[in-house]
Amino acid sequence: MISLIFSYGQNLPSIIENLGEEYEILVAGKPNRNLKKYGVKFVDDENLAASLIKCIKESKGDYIIFLNHGLKNVNRVIKKMVSIANKGADIVVGKRKERSQMAKMMVNLLLPCSRMSADPLSEIFLVKRDVVRNADLHPVGCKILLEILAKGDYGRVEEMPVDFRGDSRFNGNYSAYSAHLLRIAWEHGEIARFFKFGIVGVLSILLNEFLLWLLLFYGIHLVISSILSIEAGILSSFVLNEVWTFKDRGERGVKAFIHRMGKYNLASVVGLLINFFILIFLSRVFLINPLKANIVGIAAAFIWNFLAHNLWTWNN
Repeated sequence: MISLIFSYGQNLPSIIENLGEEYEILVAGKPNRNLKKYGVKFVDDENLAASLIKCIKESKGDYIIFLNHGLKNVNRVIKKMVSIANKGADIVVGKRKERSQMAKMMVNLLLPCSRMSADPLSEIFLVKRDVVRNADLHPVGCKILLEILAKGDYGRVEEMPVDFRGDSRFNGNYSAYSAHLLRIAWEHGEIARFFKFGIVGVLSILLNEFLLWLLLFYGIHLVISSILSIEAGILSSFVLNEVWTFKDRGERGVKAFIHRMGKYNLASVVGLLINFFILIFLSRVFLINPLKANIVGIAAAFIWNFLAHNLWTWNN
């Protein structure tokens, strides 16, 4: 059996009218007399998120498909998703054409598991029942896919394009949703990762300063001393991040290690340039004290480095 779960919307009656009788249909929301004749089961709880979770618990299908009233060609989408799932996919995501790249980047940063999909905030997707059977889901609003990616038991995620003409914006409480994302990120160790990255950064700065002093003390030219101390700081921070901050990320093997090291060096050099240009710009244009300007530059470079290394260097 295939269970279809909808949240109520304006176009829902016409969509359900054209669906086949082989589906179990559940709607998260208050009963509507126009849909009762189609054998729809209404599930209403304290809010939309709770209603959707209750729909999952009360559904009977081996495949559970979440759909939205703004979706076009619903029957075709259902059949295509089922076909992909039959070939081994545990989750099939309906990838929308229009989606917020900024929201996706922030979600990818906080929850690396969301990188399994190009559209982790989609409201159109299929999951096999085993994926959510033991998952302790507590979503906010209708963005339940992100919870499933974070807490579900799955191996393979596939995607397919969908024609979605509705409003894909989040219509819930942004502060509550942001707090929810941070809570999941904390549970998955991503907040701790940020602080580990900061600790490694401080240690690399100390090593950089010590080596610069040592090389200058033995009469090595300033340019050579600076280059050697900077590269030593970058390499040491890479190794520490590799074995501590991002130890759960990245492919194993010498080739993959060297590849990450190259990416790390490149991103770190960009961070150094960001620091340098902010220092010069603030001190020369706005006449800000160079020491204060340098703090702003260091902060900007730190943010750049964390984003670059989290989303690029160790992107899996």
